[in-house]
Amino acid sequence: MAKTINKKNNTFGTDVVFKHLNLLPPLFFVGLWIVLSTYESALLFRINELSVFLFDDLFFEEMMSKPAGFLHYISSFFVQFFYYPALGAAIYVAMLYAVYRLVVKLFDLPQNYRLLAMLPVLALLASNTQMGYWIYYLKQPGYWYMAVLATILFLLALWCFKYLNGGLRILFVVVWCFVGYPLIGAYSLVSALLFGVYSIAEAVAARKKLYLPLSVFLVSAVVVAVVPQIYYKCYATVCTEYLYFVGLPVTQWANYVVAKVEHETFSYWHSIITYWIPFLLLLLSFVGLCLLVAVREKLPVGKRTEYIVTASVVLYAVLLIWVFWYNDTNFRIENKQNNAMWECKWRDVADYARDTEKPTRQIVMNKNIALFKLGVAGNEMFTYPDGSSDILAPMAVHLTQTGGIMSYFQYGKFNFSYRWCMENAVEYGWRIEYLKHAVRAMLLSGENRLAQRYIDVLKRTMFYRGWAKDMEKYISNPELIEKTNEFSMPLQLACYPDELSVDESFVEAYLTNEFKSIPNDATPLYIEVALATSLVRKDQKIFWYIFDRYLKVCNPVRLPKCYQEALLMFLNIDKGNTVTVSPEFIDRYVSKSVQRKLEAFVAKTKKYKGMKEEEMAPYFKKEYGDTYFYF
Repeated sequence: MAKTINKKNNTFGTDVVFKHLNLLPPLFFVGLWIVLSTYESALLFRINELSVFLFDDLFFEEMMSKPAGFLHYISSFFVQFFYYPALGAAIYVAMLYAVYRLVVKLFDLPQNYRLLAMLPVLALLASNTQMGYWIYYLKQPGYWYMAVLATILFLLALWCFKYLNGGLRILFVVVWCFVGYPLIGAYSLVSALLFGVYSIAEAVAARKKLYLPLSVFLVSAVVVAVVPQIYYKCYATVCTEYLYFVGLPVTQWANYVVAKVEHETFSYWHSIITYWIPFLLLLLSFVGLCLLVAVREKLPVGKRTEYIVTASVVLYAVLLIWVFWYNDTNFRIENKQNNAMWECKWRDVADYARDTEKPTRQIVMNKNIALFKLGVAGNEMFTYPDGSSDILAPMAVHLTQTGGIMSYFQYGKFNFSYRWCMENAVEYGWRIEYLKHAVRAMLLSGENRLAQRYIDVLKRTMFYRGWAKDMEKYISNPELIEKTNEFSMPLQLACYPDELSVDESFVEAYLTNEFKSIPNDATPLYIEVALATSLVRKDQKIFWYIFDRYLKVCNPVRLPKCYQEALLMFLNIDKGNTVTVSPEFIDRYVSKSVQRKLEAFVAKTKKYKGMKEEEMAPYFKKEYGDTYFYF
């Protein structure tokens, strides 16, 4: 009796465990939605801004003028919903869940092996989460949804294929390739070969002769080889080198487009091969699922088998997510800052810069713009972490593609801002972000007809027509521009001939060099920006020249803290050789606390005489890390 009770209790416990195992996929998808809509919300919004979808015939015709055009078109449609990250994430996760359910149904996975349906889902997720800085350089509209939509279409086609017999299967494969290639590109070719693999596996499972399945596979191979060659004569937008790869990011993820970049520390994000692995895993997962059909009846079953399968898939998921989720703090901060800059949340822009110890130059530049906007640059500029962290990417990443257009606009370089909108649009296609920058740059340049052109384009979008109409009011009422706080700083800094020259994609170097000179009609803000820039350059000669203009034009009662520190530091270095000031001047403009801090700083440096700066830094950071002395 006791043995019977124990057996029943054990069975009950096992059933409860199994019931919980069945909850793993739903829990995964819910958790994924939470992570994407919160932790990666800034990334999703930026992906939306780096794409475009227009509700007009011309846009549709342009998309359909190249192989895989329909996939680009429909993917771009769904990407725009990342404007609301929670909504966009819900749509994306729902599609991944659809892949999971379709795989379970189509491959008739037994209960013990049902979790294997997560393998293609995880590969699809990894193909997107690995992107990082590639989001700026991909030339494929709607990339984020392309693989998952193509997978869903393949699974639906496989559903039809399953219920066909004999020669109809061969006919289906031929029609699928001819119709699918212009619609979804290379995905139709790969799926045609998978139809052949599935047909063979199905025949093996049913112990049928392989004549027909082998015929299906051979016809698939022939059609796959021929169809792209036929369509090559129909399209003027694809070269022979990429005929069999249209719809895949091969033009980006090729070794010859990756710059030879020197990195202080190497990681797998610096290897181009990494980016192909999820696509290979996606293909292998479907090949494996097809082959599983052949041996399904011979598979071991039972609780132990399900535990093994579950543990294997969970381990695979953990490894894949850990390896292929691009988790770079600086990249995430840059996206947060960019979104906050468009919303004019300047304090948030500055605060985000405190979330990293080793920022990229873009983070530092965004922070400085925010402090100028807030009017506190002179007091806070050097209280934030500073640096020039390496970019975790296999190619050279330039500010002109990531954040330079915004920087040029905010510093009053409207022609430069528009120039890079145009250059990037020619190279990567028009995007929401470029269109918005073009509108603002042309409005403040007085090119209203050109601004109206881009406003009209944005009015054909789903979520930016309101923004476009807000900008349109400045065309009919240009006097409102000077009254708008958003445009105040750019207008004040545009007090020089806005002419184009060569920046060689080095945005910060170009801007700091431009602010070395002061126009005759320079505004107080321009002079202060120039003064702060001389501090960044650590250029004593330029500092004294601009400092004199600053005192005459701005007439400060007391110098901001960072300028006080710079004044004392440069005087200490100069030792009275070229510049002398009276004690009264120092007492008027520099507080006693700053004077004492410099004295203590100089005294401390003498203790570490002979050491290199990087060796001394740790001993000074805690006490002086928020000063210009330390910088």
